[in-house]
Amino acid sequence: MKQLFFFLVLLVLPSAILLGLIYSACRALYLMCEDRRELKQLDAIAAESAARREQRRRENDNRLENGCPHSFDSGLGFPPGVCPKCGLAKERPAGECDHIWRRSESPTPTSVCALCGKTYRPEL
Repeated sequence: MKQLFFFLVLLVLPSAILLGLIYSACRALYLMCEDRRELKQLDAIAAESAARREQRRRENDNRLENGCPHSFDSGLGFPPGVCPKCGLAKERPAGECDHIWRRSESPTPTSVCALCGKTYRPEL
C-alpha cells in the first residue's frame, strides 16, 4: 500500500508540474498574440489621427489664404493670435464658429465676431 501511494505521488507531482508549465506557455503565447493585435490597432489609430491632423492643417492653411498679408501680432482690442487686418485667428478656434473679429466702436478697445456676435474685451 505504501508503495502504491509513493508511486502515485511520483506520477502526480511531475504531471502537475508539466501541466503547469504547459498552461503557462499557452497563456504567454495567447498574451503575446493579444498584445500584437492591440499594437496593430494602436498603429491604425495613430495613422488615422496623423491623417486627420494633416487634413486639419491643410484646411487651416486654405482658410488663411484670403489675400491678406497676415500679421498675428494681437492688435489693440483683438484676441491673441488674431490678424487685425482680416480678423482671422492663426488657428481655427474650437467650436462651431470660425470667428472673424472686427473692432467695435466703444470707449474701451474691444472686438466683436462678425458671425456669432461674441465680444472680446482684453484685460488691461
